[in-house]
Amino acid sequence: MVKAPIPENEAERLENLESYRLLDTPFEAVFDEVASLAGKICGVPYALISLVDRKRQWFKATYGWKGPRESERDISFCGHAIVQEDILHVPDATLDERFHDNPFVTGELGIRVYAGVPLVSEEGHKLGTLCVLSDKPTRLDTWQVESLKQLSRVIGVLFKARREERHLQMMSRVLDELPDEILLADTKSLRGIYANAAALRSAGLASGRVGRLRLDRMLGKAAASRHEAALLSLREGAAPRVIVEVERASAGESGQPGTLEVRMQRLRAAETDTIVAVGHDISERKEAERARAMLQEELSSRNRELSQAYGQLHAEMAVAQETQKQFLPLPQCIGKACFDWLFLASSYLSGDIFDYFSLDDRYVCFHVTDVSGHGVSAALLGFTVQRLIYAAKSDMLFLLHSCEEDLRTTAAAVASEVNRKFFATNRTGMYLTMVYGLLDTETGRAALVQAGHPYPLLTHAHEQGVQVLGRGGLPIGILENAEYEAVSVELRPASRLYLYSDGISEAVNAEGREFGHDGLASVVERMGQASLPEIKSAVEAAILNWQDGTGEIKDDMTFVVLEFDNRL
Repeated sequence: MVKAPIPENEAERLENLESYRLLDTPFEAVFDEVASLAGKICGVPYALISLVDRKRQWFKATYGWKGPRESERDISFCGHAIVQEDILHVPDATLDERFHDNPFVTGELGIRVYAGVPLVSEEGHKLGTLCVLSDKPTRLDTWQVESLKQLSRVIGVLFKARREERHLQMMSRVLDELPDEILLADTKSLRGIYANAAALRSAGLASGRVGRLRLDRMLGKAAASRHEAALLSLREGAAPRVIVEVERASAGESGQPGTLEVRMQRLRAAETDTIVAVGHDISERKEAERARAMLQEELSSRNRELSQAYGQLHAEMAVAQETQKQFLPLPQCIGKACFDWLFLASSYLSGDIFDYFSLDDRYVCFHVTDVSGHGVSAALLGFTVQRLIYAAKSDMLFLLHSCEEDLRTTAAAVASEVNRKFFATNRTGMYLTMVYGLLDTETGRAALVQAGHPYPLLTHAHEQGVQVLGRGGLPIGILENAEYEAVSVELRPASRLYLYSDGISEAVNAEGREFGHDGLASVVERMGQASLPEIKSAVEAAILNWQDGTGEIKDDMTFVVLEFDNRL
């Protein structure tokens, strides 16, 4: 696979892309319709409006797309397309040396055809592509290619319109929603050139009638005569700016009597000579002081209420924390398999969960799961998964016997079924990683499934080194019909299997370096055949020391060790 190249003007291109404020915005019907039209014109199942960011490509619109809304830039077809002057058309990706081993080609999507037209901004930068894709080899005809080019120009116009619309709306909101009165007047005639909504409203004029508003009218007839000298010095250039106070029968939005502070400054350009006046109702200062006192009292009252509520919440969460611990299995031996663990939550409740239990007198099931996120929602979802796996106990045993006690086949099938059930019932948008295992306590044979979880570690008594196990795999809940592969493990007397969550491997020190599975492997290798409690204490100390001894737990941490048939 050839990585997507970087354009020579990449810094300017990225700055231009950012100016459009399109990344990470919601889907919009108009862009979705263009993508749909592109897919239908080309007769392909997928069409995308893709924006190429610094390290990713992100999709503003999709048609028929089954994958995520973004992917790595290095593997993107669109990264290649934005360095093209014209369309990038790949009739069969499996025959193209740039893409034949690309994950989009070799993966579940099985992309064979790609055609992408650069989306060129008003400034001439290629922000991304309008592209179509298919899982069947084909070649677009001239009409389809020209249609894609036309649609790409339409998208460019839409991008420009979105940016201009946003700028206009922003300026309109900033100026028209300001309570201050803003007037731009001709220096010679004092006639208004521009007035915001507050100035027009104060003068009793409708929008578009700014020509009828004069600076002296903004000041009021009496005020204009009183401040004639100040205006004269401003108009004659004796003073660059002046500040006057105007008493009004009604000031500001309240309409009550008050004082308007008007700041005026002369602005001269090549062909214009104007005075900008900003009127601010300073009577609000006194109202603000009264409001501040009332607010302070209200805040004090709310603070007391919040303190009481926090105390109650603290007590309830402490109970919830203890309840969660009750769901965790005790350190124990099940036949020849002995388990011990370390469990540290980053908040009251943890999104990590683990369990181990016997299927019958011979077989033991064990797993460690890590739900995305932290806190109550992650903990509740973790409980659900724990119950889901435990409830399938009899099904696991039945499947094991049906597979003639093939642990790998059984473990992979169980993981796939857990994923399917979780995907079907989960409405939270969250997912989880998992290591699931089955152990034959008579023979020491085991099988492990790794579903997006950190790699398990294995040590054998009287042997140096730590083995890293696993083959990766998708997290649970990402794809409904994801399939999983198990690895076989042979445990000998006093062998130890270490399972852990990413809160341990991704613990970061002051230099920003992660602890990693290498750091954990170093600890367990150094501890040798120390007791299980000694090992988990050493792991905890090593992690806290890695984090500069602060004791702060930034992510849920789980460490489970399985020791098999310890006769030593």
